[in-house]
Amino acid sequence: MFYALAGQSAVIVAGTLAIWLLWGPPFWPFLYGGSVASASAGLLVWRWKQGLRDYHCDGRRHLKRFYRSFWERFFVVVLLLAAGFWLGSSAPGFQPLAMLLGFIVGQLAWVIATAAQKSE
Repeated sequence: MFYALAGQSAVIVAGTLAIWLLWGPPFWPFLYGGSVASASAGLLVWRWKQGLRDYHCDGRRHLKRFYRSFWERFFVVVLLLAAGFWLGSSAPGFQPLAMLLGFIVGQLAWVIATAAQKSE
C-alpha cells in the first residue's frame, strides 16, 4: 500500500510538471487536486495499517469501521475540494478544471498503482 501511495505521488508531481511546462503557472491547482486524492489514499492506508494491528473477527465491528473510514474519506475529499474552489475563486488565473483534472489523475494513479502492486 505504501508503494502505491508513493507511485500516486510521483504521478501527480510528474503531471504537475508536465502541465506547468505546457500551459504555465496558472495550472497550479492540478497539484492541489492531486494532493486531495493523495489525502484520501493516505487515510485509506492509515486505516489499513490500523486494521493490521487491531485484528478481530467480529463482522459487525468490521462493518462499522468500514463505514467510518468511508465517511471520513468522503468528508475530507468534499471539504478539501470545496476549500480549493472557495480559496481559488479569489486567486488570479485559478483554473477549477485543472483542480478536478488533478484529482481525477490522482485517483486513477491510485487505482493503477494498487492494481499493479496486487499483480506482483
